[in-house]
Amino acid sequence: MDTIKSKYLEQISGDFRLLAEIVLKEISILRQILSAADHSSAYEEIATNEILIDGLDVKMREEVINAIFLFNPKAMDLRKIIAYHDMTIYLERIGDLILNISRHLRQCKLEGESFDELGKKIAQMLEFVEKMVRNAVFSFTCEDNSMAYLTISTDDKVDALFREITAALYMNFHGKVLSSQDLQNILSINSISYNIERIGDNATNIAEAAIYLMEGKDIRHGNKK
Repeated sequence: MDTIKSKYLEQISGDFRLLAEIVLKEISILRQILSAADHSSAYEEIATNEILIDGLDVKMREEVINAIFLFNPKAMDLRKIIAYHDMTIYLERIGDLILNISRHLRQCKLEGESFDELGKKIAQMLEFVEKMVRNAVFSFTCEDNSMAYLTISTDDKVDALFREITAALYMNFHGKVLSSQDLQNILSINSISYNIERIGDNATNIAEAAIYLMEGKDIRHGNKK
């Protein structure tokens, strides 16, 4: 029975790592879209990967439920299984946010000095959240609390960039006559930066859950290292 349980938990762990890899690939594709001229195939890849993410989300939820009912896990095993469940939810949400970002990027034309500068800030936000997701997943799978705390501290940089973009949109375009494409760009950039900021929040959730698993300490409402 213990051998079967061990193999089942290994399956959950493997599916989680695959899910995380796909999500990280999605963020990398978004960064490529910002830097490349021809990226039509990239949007198709994001849509395809989103189907894989949704499928893994459903599969892992079923695996977690089955593990609880079949093996009646105790203490640490149960906490880790529940952590897999929670982190799967966070990764699936990140997948949804990435899909939202790709749809808004399709409507953007980041041309001209103002929009080009905003595009650079968006690229920087994506770079930060990619590192956050990678570090958060690593902190959980390798039980490294230092990477979890690094993830949480990086979220402040993402939040700062989000505020900078919001302020720049107002300062750069308030009171000006805007074309329909300018308006579309402004709305899209606002939505893109918001969705990236939410990716950072979900990466932080993963890091906080990892810390709770390792230290038994809930830091969601303060008490951060």
